[in-house]
Amino acid sequence: MMDEIAILSVSEKIETAFKSMIKSGRPDVTDEQNNSLIPNVYVDLYENNYVLRQVIDDNHTLLKGRKGTGKSTIFLRAEQELLQSRDKVCIYINLQSIYEEIRTANSDASGNILEQYQTYCNFFAEIITSLAQRLGRKLKNNEFEQLITDVQQGKYIDADFRKSIEITKTSQSEQNYFMQGNLDSKGLQLAANTTHKSGDNETRSHTMNELRLFSIHEIVGKIRTLLEKQGINYIYLFLDDFSELSYDKQTIVIDSIVAPIISSYNTFFKVKIAAYPSRVYLGNIDSSKLLTHSLDFYDVYEKSASNYLRVEELAMDYVERTLRKRIYVFTDGQVDLEEIFDVSRASFKEYIKVLFYCSAGIPRSLGYILTYCYLSSINQGKLITIANIESAAEKYYTDNILPDFYNDVRFKQSFYDDKTLLDQFTQKYLVDQIVSKMQAIKREAVDSYTKGQLKSQIFIDTLEKYRKTTGYWFPTSHFYIDKDLEPLLKTLELYFIVNKFNEGSSREPGKKVSTYGLNYGLCLDRKIDYGRPTLRRSYDYWRQESFDLSSFIPATISGVESRCCTNCGKEYTDDLEYSMYERYHRCLSCGKENCVISQKKFGKDLDDRIKTWKEQSLPNHYIDILRFLYNHRGESFSAHEIGQQIDRHHLSITKSMDKLKPLGYVDYSTKDKRFYYITDKAIQIFFSDGTQLVTL
Repeated sequence: MMDEIAILSVSEKIETAFKSMIKSGRPDVTDEQNNSLIPNVYVDLYENNYVLRQVIDDNHTLLKGRKGTGKSTIFLRAEQELLQSRDKVCIYINLQSIYEEIRTANSDASGNILEQYQTYCNFFAEIITSLAQRLGRKLKNNEFEQLITDVQQGKYIDADFRKSIEITKTSQSEQNYFMQGNLDSKGLQLAANTTHKSGDNETRSHTMNELRLFSIHEIVGKIRTLLEKQGINYIYLFLDDFSELSYDKQTIVIDSIVAPIISSYNTFFKVKIAAYPSRVYLGNIDSSKLLTHSLDFYDVYEKSASNYLRVEELAMDYVERTLRKRIYVFTDGQVDLEEIFDVSRASFKEYIKVLFYCSAGIPRSLGYILTYCYLSSINQGKLITIANIESAAEKYYTDNILPDFYNDVRFKQSFYDDKTLLDQFTQKYLVDQIVSKMQAIKREAVDSYTKGQLKSQIFIDTLEKYRKTTGYWFPTSHFYIDKDLEPLLKTLELYFIVNKFNEGSSREPGKKVSTYGLNYGLCLDRKIDYGRPTLRRSYDYWRQESFDLSSFIPATISGVESRCCTNCGKEYTDDLEYSMYERYHRCLSCGKENCVISQKKFGKDLDDRIKTWKEQSLPNHYIDILRFLYNHRGESFSAHEIGQQIDRHHLSITKSMDKLKPLGYVDYSTKDKRFYYITDKAIQIFFSDGTQLVTL
């Protein structure tokens, strides 16, 4: 076991190892000479690099995983592998950045056609620029440079596409524009003749003439011809941050660009997409041509495990391999993973198990939790204890997970779901009700036990075995639902508020159920015992009827909405009655037609708050900047340092700060350069719990 002096001597290296897992965006990890360490620290979900091999093979691939599961890191590792091949070129494109550029260049423009046109321009400009950077030295003539010029000047615009759009707005004054479009290296340029007249409530009309779209097949064919002359047979397109796009923007990217490439040029272009589960639009892409691989632990390991215990063992092994390699690389082999934990208080296996429960096996979550641990342990010359990990897990939940969820729902312009914004607050209400339910299960079990009325033998055994001087340990952290209800929890799962742990057979023949666990830090925060007891038949514990929320969750969600007749006031609480109304469109009580409406029970107060939140919403990269500064509040960073963390050029960060500073959301101190930090105003607006709802 390391002593205090030994720990302190390597503490900064251990801190760097932990923080290296936190990076978002394009998370390259480098040494002091700026050489990439990704090949050294990369750990695959499988021992034989199975996931990496899927990304560098000849198939189109979709990587699905929640934030921090390592999608961008896999892309980085794949790029480095492909660089060793002479006939392959890889191009990384951050799709969110493309749309940020469109928004910045045309903040007042609207219309799907204009947006689609500029998406083409930015997408192919990114491809061609990347190719020019990677292959410029290999090219023996100016054909490739000429292709860049031709695309920028609009030579490859589809001559059969002709559209005019009329954008009409009501305002205090009128300006009539005649615009003619040209495409150059800066995007779409508009020449305008303007007339203006003042007046109240007049109409402003923008007529966009001759908007035409690129011919994808012609451009791609030209690229292919030029590259084959140089011995290049494959282009790997790594499309990252796909799910950061709104649904409408995803449809443009897929239907107009990606689907045609996959369908027509699947022997030359290899498309690799990174996205979140349940946040993916794939349009008419043939699923057999786009192989999907999940990165969340249950989806990964259930295919190779005969039971859940084996799934958990494989996930814990991944956690151990990930941490072991990071510690070894960043301490130059001076420290073994076991040496940073106080194994006199708990076994090494117990530490790994708790870290798995805290993080659900997600590298970025591990990074945050261990970084928080560092301050109360390694930084003071002490080894990490279970208490350190639990304190860090609670802090991670309250300081990161909840603020991210509240922030994205309220302010992030790309946030979307199958439900509306208001329904996201239904999800918040659902979390509160599930927590109350799980707390009540323990309360009722203990009360029944003390009265001698508890019937479940496994509950009785648990209470008797784990009785404490201050009460009982009785875990209620997990629950199960019918598998077909899983979509109701997708948003909460995306934000790590719940995690899927298992699937199994229901007591009802032919039905499957899915087991979920509440976030470990949430359970600590709300005083819910986490885990399950170690008993002879402990696998039966979570199968108890008390933990079946298959009826509770739909009832809770439907209880948020009231369906009432506007004429007679009849409330349709029965689904059968409401289905009758939907069929005949007549109130079953008064007989009036088309009179039943659905209303949220949260009332006007929430409507007013939603209006305010929409007014305060910001472009996604502004939110990313504020989130990074919030997660490191109390510290200040240069534009270069912020850009490295969120994958943006430092000039883009500086430009963003010119917008955020006047709003009072950031401030800076000046030494040799500016060092930015988040303000109390931004924390109050964007990261406080502004989602409290009225009691129903």
